[in-house]
Amino acid sequence: MSKYSRAQIILHWAIFILIATQFVLHDTVVDTFDAMLSGKPVLTNHPLVSAHLGVGGVIGILTALRLWIRMETGIPEKSGNYPPFFDYLANFVHYSFYALLILLPITGGFAWYQRSEDAANAHSLLRAILLILVLVHICGALLQVFVWRNNVLKRMWRSNN
Repeated sequence: MSKYSRAQIILHWAIFILIATQFVLHDTVVDTFDAMLSGKPVLTNHPLVSAHLGVGGVIGILTALRLWIRMETGIPEKSGNYPPFFDYLANFVHYSFYALLILLPITGGFAWYQRSEDAANAHSLLRAILLILVLVHICGALLQVFVWRNNVLKRMWRSNN
């Protein structure tokens, strides 16, 4: 396998777009949640809040699907023209993404529906870790392209499968 499957590529970019959407919707949800916890009158079914909750659930489902596809079909072979440590780092980052993108909707949903400040704090911590991993992921892709000059980005674009 030299490229990711069409399903893997579609899921990768769909999840990316949905995560970006979540970061845009974040402030409205936090403000509404804080107002709700402090007993202020609040519109809990605000469209942006509902969108954040719904998109979070979709991200969790798509991530579980993507993990299942990865386990069933595998991933493209690595080029190997870089230090082996980066294989371990890449695997760590990718599996951490799967864990975070499943745990974030769980903690977010629990925080919202149970009005749990502890779950909200866990959700915020996971969100910060996700942001760090996204940056590491992007830096890794750029390192592959500009330093090791391999075709890693082409594997995550169009597929013939």
